[in-house]
Amino acid sequence: MTEKTISKLALAQQQLETAIGLFVSRRDRISAISLAGAADGILHGLVLKAGKQPFADFALGVTEALSGQTPAKVKFAKHINDQLNINDLKHMDEIGPDEITFDPDLSALGAILKAIANHKELVPDEPDFIKAMLHWVWMFYDGEKITENEPMKASRCKVDGPVPRATREDQRDGGALCTEISGGH
Repeated sequence: MTEKTISKLALAQQQLETAIGLFVSRRDRISAISLAGAADGILHGLVLKAGKQPFADFALGVTEALSGQTPAKVKFAKHINDQLNINDLKHMDEIGPDEITFDPDLSALGAILKAIANHKELVPDEPDFIKAMLHWVWMFYDGEKITENEPMKASRCKVDGPVPRATREDQRDGGALCTEISGGH
């Protein structure tokens, strides 16, 4: 086996791209949460290292402005991950329950969007897989839930700006899902 060196940003991007593919293809929302949470953990640290504001700190500021109270930073960041069930999928506490009840669709979407927000702080010009995910959210998120029963039409997979070859072919062939974000061909 050959060792290779890869940047933390590239690792996080690969995890996030895979999480997005698992999410939009509906193959595995649970793993999408774990991968997006792992990517976000790296991205959060990189954002801090760059002297910028991570998503959790921004959300903390919004909470403070709306409530007039300042929650503890670490506790608040944990609260966000708890709400998205990221921590439930990573840890098993001795005193914790053996089962969890949650909405995997909303948790996966939230975990992915949280990671995308931190990625944006580091890389203002989003890669195509993030542009495609944001477009997918725009097309299929109805404010309460993801509309999965509505058929996806090729014309609805269009992305503004440069579109990868696979996505253009999928649109021309009338494919059901943008291949760029599902990882399919």
